[in-house]
Amino acid sequence: YAEIPRPCISTLNASYNVCTKMSSIWKRPMDLLLVVIFVNFMLISATIDYTQSMYGAVLKSSPELGWWPPSLLLDTYVWWCDSVDPLLGHNPLWYETMAMFSPCLYLPFYLVAIYALIMEKEWIRIPSLCWAWGLLLCMIVIVREELYGEYSTKNVTLFAIAYGGYILMPLTVMIRMIRSPLFKKNVIKAD
Repeated sequence: YAEIPRPCISTLNASYNVCTKMSSIWKRPMDLLLVVIFVNFMLISATIDYTQSMYGAVLKSSPELGWWPPSLLLDTYVWWCDSVDPLLGHNPLWYETMAMFSPCLYLPFYLVAIYALIMEKEWIRIPSLCWAWGLLLCMIVIVREELYGEYSTKNVTLFAIAYGGYILMPLTVMIRMIRSPLFKKNVIKAD
């Protein structure tokens, strides 16, 4: 992959100018993985989580909801609720409220995090840790309800495969954000 030219900002250090040069995202596989997963989470936030938070319990007899969400997505959503995830289908008020976090809070975070990871912005540490803790705490509540609650999952294996990323991803982000500094800067002497 070709290097994207990046400006080199010189700063005075002792008696000579130095420049820090960013590494390409292609040379940082963990950050690239996080970017890909954040893009995926962003799409889920704009589709599935939006549907859950805006329309409440979706039943087969639901009237036409307009142009969004697309009917194929809605049909898949209803199938998922019937086959695997009855809690999502019944969507109690507490769950609907938690789902609102995704399109209202997490979706903007994903956009900012993608930018910050690509551009090597150190300030992303605290927002990332807040997001990771928030999602992880929500998932603890949801998993407990899905396994032992009134609307427990019909297929634990499929549920674990589908929702496992929502537990692994926050843990991965926490581990990634512990490193200090987050990004290695290549310091070169400017002429």
